[in-house]
Amino acid sequence: MVVVPYALAMFVTISLANGLVADHNGLPNNPLVALLTAGVATASCVSFRLYPLNPSRVDFVSALYKQVAHFFGFLLLTMAFSALTKTIIAYGDKYRDLSVIDPLTFDGGMAYVFLLGLLGSVGINGHNFLFRAKQQLFEDTQLNIAAWEAGEASLNVLGQGFYDAFLAIGGSGNALSLLCCILLFSKDRRHTILALSALPLVMFNINELLLFGLPIVFNPTLIIPFILVPIVSFVVVYGVMSIGWVNPVSTIVDWMTPPFLSGYWATQNSLGGIVLQLVVVGVGILIYRPFYLHYAGRSNIDDRAILRKSEIENSTLKSFLGDVNNSMGGYISKHEVSHRVSRMLSHGEFVMFYQPQVHLHNPNHIAFESLVRYRDVKGNLQPPTFVADFQQLGAMWQLDTMVIDLVLSDMNTFPLGSGCKIGVNVSADTISDPRTVDFIAKRLARYGVPASALEIEITEEAILEDHSQIKNNIDALQHLGVKVAIDDFGAGYASFPHLLKFNFDKVKLDRSLLLNVQEERGQNLYQLLAKISEVTGCAIVAEGVETYAEKMFVKGCGIDICQGYFFAKPMPLEEAVVWTRSVSHPPVVEID
Repeated sequence: MVVVPYALAMFVTISLANGLVADHNGLPNNPLVALLTAGVATASCVSFRLYPLNPSRVDFVSALYKQVAHFFGFLLLTMAFSALTKTIIAYGDKYRDLSVIDPLTFDGGMAYVFLLGLLGSVGINGHNFLFRAKQQLFEDTQLNIAAWEAGEASLNVLGQGFYDAFLAIGGSGNALSLLCCILLFSKDRRHTILALSALPLVMFNINELLLFGLPIVFNPTLIIPFILVPIVSFVVVYGVMSIGWVNPVSTIVDWMTPPFLSGYWATQNSLGGIVLQLVVVGVGILIYRPFYLHYAGRSNIDDRAILRKSEIENSTLKSFLGDVNNSMGGYISKHEVSHRVSRMLSHGEFVMFYQPQVHLHNPNHIAFESLVRYRDVKGNLQPPTFVADFQQLGAMWQLDTMVIDLVLSDMNTFPLGSGCKIGVNVSADTISDPRTVDFIAKRLARYGVPASALEIEITEEAILEDHSQIKNNIDALQHLGVKVAIDDFGAGYASFPHLLKFNFDKVKLDRSLLLNVQEERGQNLYQLLAKISEVTGCAIVAEGVETYAEKMFVKGCGIDICQGYFFAKPMPLEEAVVWTRSVSHPPVVEID
């Protein structure tokens, strides 16, 4: 959706600026420029990928600025390529006489045929591209035939009629040979139907249906015989006519004249011309056969996979309608989500609650986990279900950075001088974002909070994403002095190699693991996980401790730090600060 209009705009701009337009209608008509501009536009849009603008996203404005910047950057690129094209044209005109191919010579004819096939294999009409050489060939052929008819010169073997009658039988690439090859050897019903459909056109030397329907264009397998068959045909026909077995071409037949009839008329009404065309078609079939069968075999494998998928989806129409329905439903849903988030951002406020982490043996250990909540305009607290809304809008970076700001602004209220630590839970999007470390460093400096008082928690699924960037961010945060913990360990993504690959300071065991300790296997697993600290050197926190029995079990496993309703529920800032002064076991601050 982006590449096509960009490529078209560049193609039209460069063509009009350099006069590369058709004389009769003034429209751009240079196929090479069309191909190059499509390539440049694709490279530009892939290198600097942009996504469709969505007004419902929180980052819509910044995305719009990026789109505008990208568009103006592409305009500058277009101007540069236009100037380069002008320079190339100037040099081309200067050395035009040195570069013109002469199809009236054997070597020039081979080069001419090769270029026609090469250009056709990428979808360019070679006759238009080599117009100057073709025009000269036509004029020279007419002069030679006129001189031969006047008895003033011998008839040249090579001429316009030679190429039209024997090297484009069925269209470029001697397409009639490929069509016959398909009809004779194909086991693919669709290929056979395609060949039968193309037969009326190929009989008048129009091969576009095969060229783009099979396809031959940009097909690495079929491009080889498509180029090779006319070259071999050139050698065969040239040799036969040079020896004198078949009359040279004495007339320029219309390019749409059907095969065999064109051979008869071109060679002075000689049956030898028909026989020679049959030989050329037969040789072409032999050359095309192994390449086509190889292509058809690979195509059948791909088709079987597509067929299996098609059977699962019941029908193409049903699948399409289902996709449309899902897309519309998704858009409506996202629109509703966007309204909810916008309403939350403009009405009410986001506040932080803090749940203590209690050290069972060290009352001087103070830590909290911070949990974001939303308070509406009536003062009612809402559960954190809105986090899913931010995720659906792709706005977790905005939510996480807002939470970090809220927590850091609260942190100076806590006794940081006594070693109190505050942990912040960040999403997979944020921990894998290259901007994260710089943002946190600047915010720590702005609020005057020591890095050692901040702890970043990431969930297990986050480390399944971009490993290299996450590892770089973790290392950089720890270099700043920020502690990094893995949250909800064992909730479904547990992977011990991750504990060795990423240098975490703390591992928090998920509440779900405690639910299974009623059974011996569950107890054994929890006891095993409790020994992680012996291997990795990480501190271990037992999350979700809600009963005295769970507390004693966790303590018996050798875990010293606990968090859960048994000790305290999440509380607002004021109550959390009071809690640090009133309880005998001060808490730890973390951000969720």
